[in-house]
Amino acid sequence: MHPLLRLARDYGWQRRWSYLAGVLALLATNGLAVRIPVEIGQVIDALRLGDPVGRHAAGIVLMGLCVMGVRTLSRVLFFNPGRDVEYALRRDLFAHLLRLQPAFYAGQKRGDIISRASNDITWARLAMGFGLLAAVNVSTAFLLTGGQMLVLSPRLTLFVVAPLALALVVVRLCILALLEAQRELQAETGRLSDQVLGTLQGIATVQGFRAEEAFIGRFEARNEALYRLGMKLAWLRSVAFPLLILGSGVAVALLLGVGGPMALGGDLSVGDLAAFVALLATLAGPLRSLGWLLSIVQQGRAGLERIFELLDAPVERPEGTSPVAMPGPGRGPGLQLRRLSWAYPDDPARPVLRDLDLVVPPGAVIGVFGRTGSGKSTLIRLLARVYNPPPGTVTVVGADGARADLVTLDLDAWRARLSVVPQRAFLFSESLAANVALVDAPDPARLRAAVSAAALEPDLAALPQGLDTVVGERGIMLSGGQRQRAALARGLYRDADLVLLDDVLSAVDHQTEARLVETLTRLARGPRGPTVFIVSHRLSALRHADRILVLDQGRLVDQGDHKSLLGRPGLYRDTWEQQRDPGAPAPVGGAP
Repeated sequence: MHPLLRLARDYGWQRRWSYLAGVLALLATNGLAVRIPVEIGQVIDALRLGDPVGRHAAGIVLMGLCVMGVRTLSRVLFFNPGRDVEYALRRDLFAHLLRLQPAFYAGQKRGDIISRASNDITWARLAMGFGLLAAVNVSTAFLLTGGQMLVLSPRLTLFVVAPLALALVVVRLCILALLEAQRELQAETGRLSDQVLGTLQGIATVQGFRAEEAFIGRFEARNEALYRLGMKLAWLRSVAFPLLILGSGVAVALLLGVGGPMALGGDLSVGDLAAFVALLATLAGPLRSLGWLLSIVQQGRAGLERIFELLDAPVERPEGTSPVAMPGPGRGPGLQLRRLSWAYPDDPARPVLRDLDLVVPPGAVIGVFGRTGSGKSTLIRLLARVYNPPPGTVTVVGADGARADLVTLDLDAWRARLSVVPQRAFLFSESLAANVALVDAPDPARLRAAVSAAALEPDLAALPQGLDTVVGERGIMLSGGQRQRAALARGLYRDADLVLLDDVLSAVDHQTEARLVETLTRLARGPRGPTVFIVSHRLSALRHADRILVLDQGRLVDQGDHKSLLGRPGLYRDTWEQQRDPGAPAPVGGAP
């Protein structure tokens, strides 16, 4: 379906009564605008005959006032729904983007998405506002004005319409070239936006390595490409749209050349000829609007194609429309993994996890250790369903014994039970309190408890406004350890049944680490304690776990508690000795 028709169906139809009223207002506007030249012609003929013209003059003034009123009304009735359509489309697009999974974003450029959601979506408002108004206005103006011309003189009308029709054919050919150029321009705008966004996100690196010149050069290349496309569009418009005005000028010349002799020969009255001239002048405004209309249609189509491409991106929800009910709440859920293997979509030939078999009892504290690239973070992402594991490989066991395949559970309901703290803590440019709670009105008691449990409370005195301090883009106001603890506080603020911590203690000192591990262990040992996964390179953070999983090259090579793992040779014991004695040689393969 044509994207403009789809936009009208999905968003414009809900506002059809406003558009219908706008069409009626435009019909009245153009009807009056066509009638005024006829009245002017009658005034001219009446003056030649010496008849009174007061009634005609009063009618012209009254119709002129009415035209101003209904024309203003028509714009309100079209433009306001256009803004409503823009609002609704922007809302739906943002909501859909939030539902798309990371696998989608892995193949997309963020700057291009921002360009689509900001620049391209503006064309929806123009298409459903000014575009529809111009389409109805041009159609009714040509229909009513052409009809009145035919009433006055069919022969003269054919002479006048011929150059206008020829100009429209040429403009149509130019518009096809405009569409392709506009698509290229909007795609290039997205690439430029992505480059600017990436540069600003890495500004510290750019400045730290004195790489400004290189990044300016890359920007100039993109900017030059955008400039050339803009000039190409300007050239096409400068050729296409004046043709309509030129056609109008030729039509006036033909009107005088053909209509003048007709008036002198008595085939047409002087008043009718004057009405013809006035009617042709009335068409000048719609002709100019036609140029803008064609531009909006083509640019709107190009922009909406890019927008609907995002809206049509499928949301990866293997549970479908009939998800299995969540196991009942209570103590943290148990998990059973059967031959779990996984490879990322962009590299399916290289499995990151290989044949994992594991049983996790409800409410257990599970430590996860392994070299860099052993699959620790991937395991956490699969349990959180950032990526979906293969069906039948991960089973959730409720406190009441109910069992369900993880990928058959409703994704939103599952994530509502989770508290995930990723390896790279992301903080928004908002207050610390807003970053921890992620809600508009956080509970003060819960907020303070989470901050205290994350050992972040002593740092509040050093912040200008405590919890109300705006931490800056990506938490730039905080140190690495403070960012990690803020992210941990975010995870503890939620009353979750499954807590997944992905190496969140790497930037804190050992004293703080010991306090945090004690807090997490005490949390899991409570009467409704959650099941906790702690991924860490530092084995001191895993000592008190009920079970520690040792991963190597995606395989589960060993498991047990801290004491049992130290009692047998292997990667865990070698790493423990290395971390206790930094001067000792690293284990074979290089423990992190």
